[in-house]
Amino acid sequence: MASANEQSPPNEGSNVIRFSEVAPPDALDLLSEVTQQLEQAQRTPGLRLEALIDRIEAADQRGAAPLQELTQRFLAGCGHADPAQQIRMWEAVSAYLARLASAYCALVRRFQTYDAGWAGVGDRLPVVIARALRATGSRVKWMRLRYQPITPDIWKTLSQLCSYIEDKGLIRSRVFVYDDLSTLQRELTKPLMFAMSAADSLPPAEIDMVDRLVSHLAGRFCIQRHPARGIGFVLDIDRWFMPGRHRRGEEIRLGSRFFGPGEAMADLEALSERLASGDISSRDLNLDGVADVEQVVGVMAHLERHWSADRPKRRNRREQVTARMTVVLDYPEIVQRVAERDQADVAGEEEAIELWGLDNESEAGMGALVPVDRGEQLGIGGLVGMRLTDTQTWSIGVIRRLAAHDAARRTVGIELLARGAQGVDVCDADNGERLATGLMLPSPTQRAADQKEISVLLPGRIFSAERSLEMKAFDQRYRLQPLMVVESGKNFEVGRFHIDGRGAA
Repeated sequence: MASANEQSPPNEGSNVIRFSEVAPPDALDLLSEVTQQLEQAQRTPGLRLEALIDRIEAADQRGAAPLQELTQRFLAGCGHADPAQQIRMWEAVSAYLARLASAYCALVRRFQTYDAGWAGVGDRLPVVIARALRATGSRVKWMRLRYQPITPDIWKTLSQLCSYIEDKGLIRSRVFVYDDLSTLQRELTKPLMFAMSAADSLPPAEIDMVDRLVSHLAGRFCIQRHPARGIGFVLDIDRWFMPGRHRRGEEIRLGSRFFGPGEAMADLEALSERLASGDISSRDLNLDGVADVEQVVGVMAHLERHWSADRPKRRNRREQVTARMTVVLDYPEIVQRVAERDQADVAGEEEAIELWGLDNESEAGMGALVPVDRGEQLGIGGLVGMRLTDTQTWSIGVIRRLAAHDAARRTVGIELLARGAQGVDVCDADNGERLATGLMLPSPTQRAADQKEISVLLPGRIFSAERSLEMKAFDQRYRLQPLMVVESGKNFEVGRFHIDGRGAA
């Protein structure tokens, strides 16, 4: 007999995950069941508009609890849980949100065509539109959580709903979407502003913060027919393309709708300062449960950069490159190949090595192309060791951006920490206990070297502001005084140290 958690494979073309009869279904099963109910409601012939609204709203209500649970589980598991299980959750939630948005949009179309019985339920139209917008916005968030391209049908949906809202004069209509009071303008601008937040350069927990901050600030967002200060993004509701930044001098088409943070930019700056000073808490920003104030301030600074009137500028010029590079991921594998290079070159020890395509490069980083399925294992902030196939020098970098390039490839943006690295032994300076093998990273500037400062890549939890280290390198021993952690990730950290003298090995 199947276990309580065992799932049978779905039928071809079905997103439904069946559950065992031995135990109550979990959230995955429940959400998939609701997805099927929504589909059946849409396919049931002869339903009057009022009855169909009731069915869809009932299914929406049943899906709320499992959706919330799966969201929490997905975010908690990012970087830790079984990738296959994460994918199953993502697929179940994405299928549900797509079906929910489709169901509410189908109701809007029945209102548009004055379907039988529409006059008797006309007062329910704003709620139907608001829920269609919110479900569509949730789809945008979930695509970003897995670094997927936002599908074109979403821009079509938002554009058509925008047009309909304008035609009906409903843009400022106040509505209780669920148990929260909002307006249709808020619900329309939230997914648009989220899309312009460069969320694909953030880890999943911070993507969720962006979504919650967007909801908190949405009352100040603007959308109108002409550009203005703080309203510099544009959506063409006739062309159904992804919105972008409007450039001065560009054609203003009849379908152009300009949107932006408006006064929310000033709010964002003020709230960030108050949060940093302790005047308010994360809870005051719709971020219940987020304890890391520094992380929240960093996310708010990210929004300020990407919502500003001027596009964030690249620090270094990027050049297109076509090459192949050897890549290893995770701290232990990288250290093995850099610090113990001779062993790493022995045939038969290459299971962890991958080949990526180098697409572009600058002094500060590079862009690479990887197969989409391989990209599932990558995460923002992940450590990468790279070596061009025609060199022996390893570079160390951190993944800063993930995005789908096309149906078969994913783009990985990598910030370089160092070109070249030297394996070193790291000990406790006071008792001589060997702590780890680390990598000494070359200084990117002469100034750091002149000040006798050095960066060392270490396993997590080695750096301590209370402990001096001793580093053995080039047959010499160096005493290192801790300054700060300049970068950290899942199982590594880059410590900055002051070199406080050396002696014979």
